[in-house]
Amino acid sequence: MLAGVRINWILPFVLAACATSPPPANYVVESAASIDASATELIILRDEAGGIEAAVSPSRGGELAGLRVLHSGAWLETLQLARDYSPREGFGGKGPFLWPATGRSFPPDLEERREAGESFDRGAYVHGGVRREMPIHGFARDLPWQLEEAVADAGSARALLSLHDDSETREMYPFGFRCSVEYVVQGGALELRYLVRAAAGNEEPMFFSIGNHITFRAPLVHGSDPAAMVLKSPSSVEILKTGYGIPTGETRPLSYADGFELGDYPPLVATSLTGYPEGSDPYIEYGDPAGLTMRISHSASSIPPQPVILFNVWGDVRAGFFSPEPWVGLQNSLVRRQGLIYLDADEEFRWTVRVECTRESE
Repeated sequence: MLAGVRINWILPFVLAACATSPPPANYVVESAASIDASATELIILRDEAGGIEAAVSPSRGGELAGLRVLHSGAWLETLQLARDYSPREGFGGKGPFLWPATGRSFPPDLEERREAGESFDRGAYVHGGVRREMPIHGFARDLPWQLEEAVADAGSARALLSLHDDSETREMYPFGFRCSVEYVVQGGALELRYLVRAAAGNEEPMFFSIGNHITFRAPLVHGSDPAAMVLKSPSSVEILKTGYGIPTGETRPLSYADGFELGDYPPLVATSLTGYPEGSDPYIEYGDPAGLTMRISHSASSIPPQPVILFNVWGDVRAGFFSPEPWVGLQNSLVRRQGLIYLDADEEFRWTVRVECTRESE
């Protein structure tokens, strides 16, 4: 158990032991460990009646480490590499938080500079005349977060985590900040409620892009055909990019409103979607032919002017995974100063990602 954390779920367990017929607990908070040898501590939030359970890892970027749903009477894990922190090369799956950059931070003349022999293992941007390194998708996913509270009551199960600036982050990002995320399991859905606040002492506006790299298994249901997985989204525009993933400034019409079988999707090519209908939250539906569909939507307190990506789609269902990533940002946003949210000192930005499932033929 993490020291100094409010653990309100213990008291209901003690009271239940003294009662003859305790009422069923719809919402539960538990502590668990990852399935690998590291035994990374996880916080489990479960809605028994709604059939959804989230696992959260404070020490691993405060990320969504697992997402199980009740399907055909059994609990089914939906995330790639869920609860598994075994050492591996490349992407680790799950649902990492992307901040203060989405995508890469590379100079506009990257291709020419690569050909001239320069190495760009880590990205970078220039601010105030100082070149600062910035890893792909930012640094927040690589740092431990503080678990402030984990609570289950009659209305929900939830956990609050936070991350603050320090000397290490200020080398990459010269601003004071506080990021927090409240994971809330309620009514058969999971919400990730992010809040970013600029420190009162900042002497200039703080800028960033934001996203979540949630990565689902393919297929979701054992025995389904991964190539028959379907993506649906009412986007109308794709933001085009170079082979290195840098936006070119060009767009083209693109909609998945009628559904698209992901067996025809080009492996490991990112498709950057925008142009969603006014007045409604952007969303993507990721459907298994066995009748289970995950729906991801998001809403923000403000959206930057175009170009801005609202979903960045990437993956390979034949290799077992697919990422319908909600974003408010753009690749190379820190370099080009596009797709960015700006906060004055002591100002805040709110962003909520909602994940829910629909079940057919149950």
